[in-house]
Amino acid sequence: MESTLDGAAGSAGGAHRSFEIGDASSVAFARRGAAVAARMAALDEIGSGRLAIVLTEAATNILKHAGNGELLVRPLDGAVELIALDRGPGMADVGAALADGHSTAGTPGTGLGAIGRLSNQFAIYSQPGVGTVLRALVHKNRGGAQRMALGGPEIGAVCVPYPGEEVCGDGWQAQPDPSGFTLAVADGLGHGDQAHVAAMAALEVLRRRPGLAPAALMELAHAALRPTRGAALALVRLDLARGALGFCGTGNISAVAYGMGRPTESTPRRLTSASSPSAPTRASYQLVSRNGIVGHTMRGTQEFELAWGENAMLILHSDGIGTRWDLDTWPGLANQPAVVIAAVLYRDFARRRDDATVVVVRARPGVQLNHEHLTVAHPA
Repeated sequence: MESTLDGAAGSAGGAHRSFEIGDASSVAFARRGAAVAARMAALDEIGSGRLAIVLTEAATNILKHAGNGELLVRPLDGAVELIALDRGPGMADVGAALADGHSTAGTPGTGLGAIGRLSNQFAIYSQPGVGTVLRALVHKNRGGAQRMALGGPEIGAVCVPYPGEEVCGDGWQAQPDPSGFTLAVADGLGHGDQAHVAAMAALEVLRRRPGLAPAALMELAHAALRPTRGAALALVRLDLARGALGFCGTGNISAVAYGMGRPTESTPRRLTSASSPSAPTRASYQLVSRNGIVGHTMRGTQEFELAWGENAMLILHSDGIGTRWDLDTWPGLANQPAVVIAAVLYRDFARRRDDATVVVVRARPGVQLNHEHLTVAHPA
């Protein structure tokens, strides 16, 4: 079964660059940053132009409706991802807001529609009184990104450095192989350059040995990180052929599994149970990591396995994200694409005093839009 890794085939990972949006000058600064990302992603002139318009419309919407917010930009292989976040009034009717001519600010009301038409992938989640998260993917080939993998797992993430740092002390990587993929989330001790070195060393172990069992990868990472300051590390192996998810963690990477049976070894704490038997949030479990620092004070490994079914979802995050969240707080969020779920958690629970990473894995892709299909159901 083919998987969808951020809407692009192959391995996925990398950090976002964050731009605070508070006035017209910040919009211009973010546009210059997006131009750098466009060059890194090898977008052509037309694709770069589309990206500039999408960013300008998204940032302008933040200023008009919320007053301030944040843009996250990340170059991918042949595409640029843009995420717009705000805590504004939100939208009571997302479908109406996407229609040209609809405006609550006395404008022509074409902004959201233009973003959808100029993006290869487009998703939006809005909650009245709470705010809006918008995600757009602009590909170098307007038609190329439409060929998304359907029916397989979807992975989305937000990874943002400590404010003021150029590099991120967190890192994540999803590495595919013939029977599934392996996912790593690493948090180098502290933040800045040395934390970044530690996190990247952990991810390099995964890149060299895709498909290896999580416990075996953890042992290899422990040896590889000895020259570094060390890291917290969570490793996930998803075997699609067997319908099984293996997990091994060391340190304080949080991992919550939804819609899966109890692990066959360790017994994690049960968190919640929703009423709908088919909802992705039917049952959730906090997956247990061992105490320690990979590369320094790791004392053995523990790996356990869960069944991976059609309603399964896994959320992992570093300690730059608070842990007191509950998906039921956001009506309809569990139906959104993985990256939108990650962005909402980042917006509402980032501590803002550390690197922050959220990675979400869904068994089935969430509601995804493109320039040929802009109808959307209200998230609630």
